[in-house]
Amino acid sequence: MLTPLTNAEIDRLEEALGQQIPGLYRKLLVEEGFGSSGDLRIHHPSEIAQIYKYHFDDPADLYTRWFPFGCNERLQEIWLIDPQTETAASIWHETNPDDYEEEQWVSFDDWIIRNLQDGDEALT
Repeated sequence: MLTPLTNAEIDRLEEALGQQIPGLYRKLLVEEGFGSSGDLRIHHPSEIAQIYKYHFDDPADLYTRWFPFGCNERLQEIWLIDPQTETAASIWHETNPDDYEEEQWVSFDDWIIRNLQDGDEALT
């Protein structure tokens, strides 16, 4: 079940975390929410550091270079946003962050269509 957040709630979370939420993630949190739906999971912003901090040799990459925000547990994919280019990708969970740039990065709208609207596991 997904629990939507309001923009005001997200603003307070950004302040508490000291991190800006990328536009795609904010949109998902407002329109869909956080939580699980089948094998799909959108993380609450307060969960991200605890889940992903060990994936990065350079802790500064978390949030600033790569912003993980959810996953497809069945496909073992991590969902990432590149805040610098405002693109998103679904990356196999064992991919090293040094190799993320080589993955298929697409616009937010294309990512939503490919990962959340198509197929058996669609959120929307």
